[in-house]
Amino acid sequence: MPEGPEVQDTITLMVMQGPAGSIRRVSVRRSSIRRLVVTAAVVLCVALGVSVDYVRVRLQVSELEDLRHETAQQTEHIEDYAAQVETIARELSRLGELEHKLRVITSLDPADPLPLSGIGGQDGDELSPDHAWLTRAQRHKRLIEGFSSLTAAAGSQVGSLQNLLAHLEENSAKLLHTPSITPTKGWLTSSFGYRSSPFTGGREFHRGVDIAGRAGTPVVATADGLVRFSGSRRALGKAVVLRHGYGVETKYGHLQEVLVKEGEKVKRGQKIGLMGSTGRSTGPHLHYQVEVNRKPVNPQNYILE
Repeated sequence: MPEGPEVQDTITLMVMQGPAGSIRRVSVRRSSIRRLVVTAAVVLCVALGVSVDYVRVRLQVSELEDLRHETAQQTEHIEDYAAQVETIARELSRLGELEHKLRVITSLDPADPLPLSGIGGQDGDELSPDHAWLTRAQRHKRLIEGFSSLTAAAGSQVGSLQNLLAHLEENSAKLLHTPSITPTKGWLTSSFGYRSSPFTGGREFHRGVDIAGRAGTPVVATADGLVRFSGSRRALGKAVVLRHGYGVETKYGHLQEVLVKEGEKVKRGQKIGLMGSTGRSTGPHLHYQVEVNRKPVNPQNYILE
């Protein structure tokens, strides 16, 4: 009897259960086997592709973590360098201010300002973590600009200081007689220049500076000199006037006690009186005044400390 189409498309498997067991026949269609093989092949290919992608992603993640770590370290180094540059720049600026004062009190032309600017911008802090919007290349560029500015400023400062040193060596005698230290301990309560009068409320010109402190605080001579006046003066109360030569005089007012006499020679740092509140005063303080050729000048320009 001829076989039908269904018989030709069928594979019969015989399964024997044990050495003497019965035989079971299992018929499976060829088309089902083909579908199973195709499905298995597809699943295997998909699984292989997913595995390859997974390995690739893991490698990329690892590389990304390494790059992030490296970038974080580089950023930290750049910020450290930037902070060091800013610190050096600030110290150079302070040195420039000191040089300016030295030039003023020695009658030498004030030096030009240092060619310094914030290496990160106006505030000099754009390399900090708060300015993360800058790219690494931009941070590096700003850092290089900062180093260049610092190098130029340092070179300029060296030349200027050499010139100043030569001038100071030639004028050492004059420096001894030029005010250069703080006359007493305390805090500045009134600056040189126009102010509102503490007595009338009107506008007046203040010829010196007021330094407040405890009554009895020592007051010292700010340079070598000769006591031109020692006693009481109306508004200044008990006062001392020192003549330093070269047209320079200093005045110390509102003293509680005067410790020097007229005609006495004094040295810089020598105690000449005690802080008080004599004369026209609202409380214990020192009125300190510097005059050059009888003209009041800002005493703060003559304080190097």
